[in-house]
Amino acid sequence: MNFRDAPAATADFEAMHTWLSTAEDSVFVRTFALFRRDAEGADVLRGRILTRLDSAKGTSERELADEDELFEVIGSVFGRGLDDLTAADRAALWARVQQAHEAWLAARQG
Repeated sequence: MNFRDAPAATADFEAMHTWLSTAEDSVFVRTFALFRRDAEGADVLRGRILTRLDSAKGTSERELADEDELFEVIGSVFGRGLDDLTAADRAALWARVQQAHEAWLAARQG
């Protein structure tokens, strides 16, 4: 955040952006996440957990079952086809999401 009463330049944010997008301890590196807003609410995907925040219907949450469902949701809910990813890229992404999900579940169980 920049609260100064002066124009901000890209250089003002570069160091933090680099850290947030590359550091191993950054939440943006550790957690696979997609966000989408619409007129009624928002969709949030964190790892394998898909959450819908709806102003009229409330909040719903579900765990995605497998790799196929993850990529289907990425395309249908978030509008990202991932056509630029190879089969190996998709497998590596799923493995990373799955590993993080298992660690998250283990941490919740204490």
